[in-house]
Amino acid sequence: MAVFAPDDNRSRHVRLAVAAIMTLAVVVTAGAFVADPAESVPDPVAYDDTTELGLSSETDAMMAGNATLPRTQVFYSQLQYVVGYNGIGSFVTSLSDGRTERQFGYPLVAYVETFDHQNPDTTSDGLFTATGAGGWTPAEEAHYVVDSDVRMPAGEAVIPFRSRDAAESFAADYNGSVVGWESVRNRSFDVDSAATVRSLAPSRWQAANDRIARAERTANRPVSVVVGEDEPTIDAAVAAAPSNTTVVVPEGEYHETVTVNESVTIAGDGARISGDGNGSVVTVRAADVAIRGLRIDGVGNRTRDPEAAPTSKDEAWDANIQSGYGHGDAGIRAIAASGLVVDDVAIETNASGLLLREGSHAVVRDLRVDGSETWQDGFMGITGMESRVTVTDSRFEGGRDGIYLHRADGSIIRNSTFIDNRYGIHLMFTGDALVADNTARNELFAGVTVMTRPSGNAIVGNDVRNSSAGIQSSGTRTYIGYNTLVGNELGFSTSARGSLYEHNVVADNELGARATTIVPSSRVVANDFVGNENHAAAGAGALRVWANGDRGNYWEGANVGQQLFGERAYRPTSPVDSALHREASAVTVRESPAAVLLDRLRGTVPGARSGSIIDPIPASEPYNPERIDAVTGPDAEREGSVHADWRAELGSLTGEQDTTHENTTDQNTTNRNSARVGDYR
Repeated sequence: MAVFAPDDNRSRHVRLAVAAIMTLAVVVTAGAFVADPAESVPDPVAYDDTTELGLSSETDAMMAGNATLPRTQVFYSQLQYVVGYNGIGSFVTSLSDGRTERQFGYPLVAYVETFDHQNPDTTSDGLFTATGAGGWTPAEEAHYVVDSDVRMPAGEAVIPFRSRDAAESFAADYNGSVVGWESVRNRSFDVDSAATVRSLAPSRWQAANDRIARAERTANRPVSVVVGEDEPTIDAAVAAAPSNTTVVVPEGEYHETVTVNESVTIAGDGARISGDGNGSVVTVRAADVAIRGLRIDGVGNRTRDPEAAPTSKDEAWDANIQSGYGHGDAGIRAIAASGLVVDDVAIETNASGLLLREGSHAVVRDLRVDGSETWQDGFMGITGMESRVTVTDSRFEGGRDGIYLHRADGSIIRNSTFIDNRYGIHLMFTGDALVADNTARNELFAGVTVMTRPSGNAIVGNDVRNSSAGIQSSGTRTYIGYNTLVGNELGFSTSARGSLYEHNVVADNELGARATTIVPSSRVVANDFVGNENHAAAGAGALRVWANGDRGNYWEGANVGQQLFGERAYRPTSPVDSALHREASAVTVRESPAAVLLDRLRGTVPGARSGSIIDPIPASEPYNPERIDAVTGPDAEREGSVHADWRAELGSLTGEQDTTHENTTDQNTTNRNSARVGDYR
């Protein structure tokens, strides 16, 4: 049991918190009577100055020069930031989601982008297009074309105009109708969400099974050439083999490099190919090649080709990455080699193990890559450049990143192990991926990291321990669920926007979770926070409400004290609540009259909300007790992996069975101020 020691650092923090509570209670009481911010209506700003929600910037980039997405910018009563929505439907949906108003306050004014003088038209694919950015018009004053032949990349097309004549002219050309704001406000939009990504995760797992089955059929070919009997070297045998046949490589060590220009299978039986330490050992330049049962070493040390990288300042940053990273040495290098199969292969390298580029979509099973002892001296286990990869039952130890993928949408990485890398799994500009049931240990930076702003990724059922971070994922519409994050410096960060974090076990980390986005737009619900030094922290921004409907998260220590379950919210970012699971004295402070007063007033004034997290209804019991016991109990799996049966759980979910996943109205919505500018409700 924790003891209150007057000179102990933690106890000193609790005493300071008492003084802070008394002071803050006075400030909040005085601040509750400030002037209504709705009395002044701000002017629109440049859209680049907003904080974006809605579709990702990757979608915008794909549309650049071809299509236009109408945008909305909104000033909220409790945000100092202007929120930008890509798509009218994204904003309309937020008005009834039960969370946005609680966290942001009510909309002071919303402006929509109107296209009266921007030559509104459509692309050859039917997407809306206009010349230049539109003007800004208050949402309730605009006229909207709906139900037309015009398409949007996601959701229903709603095109705003300032004048009714312009709207009617466009509607006549594209078989639409013109409505006002009230009609748009009451429409239901099929906005793609993280819940959609969650529902797709089991089918992505099945997609991996299907790809592996096709790979098996591709690899099973009749034998045509046996090395040592029909040809003296592997390279000569591959050159002599007819397409769609197998080259058999008997056990032994072969000092050579191999180039594959035909659709053949190379089947080894414990054979080892050793290069001379210069360049790649096996280079594949044909479709539907299979490489099985080989051991590879003697790879060159070049990790990138500086001469291949663009030098112009006008070149995009990621083009430099593709040109540089995609032109290094590798155990197996594939160039425009779609349908590659790599099965039961082990590679020792200080460069890349497997390098895929130019559409070399591959299925990889039972690949082992042993990289350098220090990550600065090595490179990637798998480097994938614009090449979708399906990886299963593989192991990556040492080197820079276990798997690095760049613009490799639809990739699947599952059932694999990552040890002593910089990053275990590192995705850049890669969306619609599944990262599932992997194990990561001792990762210098993170077990799983997703950079840039892709969308639609599912990161599910992974076990990350003893690393700097468990999961750090940016982008939009990301589903992060059923992961087990133990003994890391940071469990996970909520860097992804419009995303869903649920059923993660976050135990014995220095920091369980960190809220990082300035404008919170994600749901964090049904997670278990146990034994962390600090359960959660938040950067600058609006209040984060980590709950959904009538369900919150389980926080060890949240329900100590005299209050009944559900009677008091839990704030993991407050100095008192954050100490409840560590300091017995914190319970006394929490029950003090000053703390009770502050509980009643907190949330009504923006100044008391910034940079904080609240769970209005913390769970009384853990959601995932078996997994918690597996990683923290007396018989904890210290070395083994713990993976949730998420496929069974997600496969059985319906809207009626689990409201954790539904857009239910938050029952704890902040009291609404009756004075509004524009009726956006």
